[in-house]
Amino acid sequence: MAAMFETNSILTEKKEMSPEKALLIGRAIGRSFKRVTIGTDANPSSGMIKNSVMTGLLSVGVDVRDVGVAPAPAVALSSPSHCDCVVMIGEPDEQGLISRVDIMGPDGSAFSREQIKQLMKAAESERRLPDYKGVGTLQYCDSVISDYIHSAIERHNKCDDSPVILDCGCGCTSLCAPQILAALGADLTTINAQSDTKYSSRPPGVKENDLSVLAGIVVSNAGSIGIALNGNGTRLALIDEGGNYVEPDRIIALVLLYLKPTSLVIPVNISAVVDDALNNLIGEGINTPHKAHSEHRIIRTDDDLESVVRVMKENNMNIGALSDGTLIFSNISMCPDAVNTAAILTKMSGDNSIRNLLSSFPRYTVLKDFIRHTGNPDIFAKKLTEKLKEVDTEEIWQVDGWRVDMNYGWFTVSRNRSNPERIDITAESKDRAYAVSMMELAKEIVHNCV
Repeated sequence: MAAMFETNSILTEKKEMSPEKALLIGRAIGRSFKRVTIGTDANPSSGMIKNSVMTGLLSVGVDVRDVGVAPAPAVALSSPSHCDCVVMIGEPDEQGLISRVDIMGPDGSAFSREQIKQLMKAAESERRLPDYKGVGTLQYCDSVISDYIHSAIERHNKCDDSPVILDCGCGCTSLCAPQILAALGADLTTINAQSDTKYSSRPPGVKENDLSVLAGIVVSNAGSIGIALNGNGTRLALIDEGGNYVEPDRIIALVLLYLKPTSLVIPVNISAVVDDALNNLIGEGINTPHKAHSEHRIIRTDDDLESVVRVMKENNMNIGALSDGTLIFSNISMCPDAVNTAAILTKMSGDNSIRNLLSSFPRYTVLKDFIRHTGNPDIFAKKLTEKLKEVDTEEIWQVDGWRVDMNYGWFTVSRNRSNPERIDITAESKDRAYAVSMMELAKEIVHNCV
């Protein structure tokens, strides 16, 4: 999701969210923005945190538009002409933790670290709170869900009785995803399709280990695919017709094969299956109404939402993706949108066997290793950059680490974020021997730089 405002005092110590902290966050946002849209998911604590944030906003004179319980992409889609800033409450990292506060621009784009920094700076102002005449106004809006459903139905053509088992996890996507897929013509079966703040059948994420019930139902309904949506509608999981969990990079590849976009932003560490899908090198015989293009543009960046969205906006790119399967469609909003992704996969499965498509993909060998380094990181980076220039490569990307594209594969070198003394190396190729040779080359280069 968007950048998370996790400062207390307000500003420095990372602590679990609380109503007191949420109120201070509301005041901090209100020092910079005067019209704010706020929405929540169905997490039990989201309403409590929303009320605290709204109290903070109203106390400094902000006009608040409360759209109620709705998926993040629906809130983002409703906001461009109504506010200066969007606040989404929800989706804690694990079930049972207090909901977090996510801040987005009016177009749904994640707040950058610099924007968060400016918010914190403004929050340090000692300006007095306004008196009762200067308190902000609160407006309730109940049309966000219906507008989002209407927009999605208009965007996607009808499909031909695609059998889909949809698991909304009792989250806020229950309010729109079943209606959208049914309106598109899917042969739809839903489970956990009621929005419930007191009960959830599984954690709000979409981890493979939490999807055994969905996979079992798919197996017992021949020809169906399974789709599970996370708590705020920004990510999904896919189960193919055989009941098999589909890895996130394969989901991205399927969407690209169907939509045939011309431009894409992805992390440097994502599998080559995504590149091959964009360039129409896999998925032969796929049925899609979209026409293939001869030229494609791809930009690689760090594996975080802020970086992907920033590059998309700077370069007017069609689609952005993260390695966890998150997808952003610039023609909808800059907020990750799993509900529209579900609609795309539903339409795709009506004319194609997802399982057969995936089985036609080539096998990619991925090797991982690491080298310890306790020296100066800046000196190492300078040496490595110079050494890589000596290698016969197709392209080198340097963002949070280095990615080297070679004739038949790629390798990356990056410093481990949780352990700075560890340099991680990853190599991938369709040819195992080539992957091994790239790994050895990468290790040799790194050893020469430490």
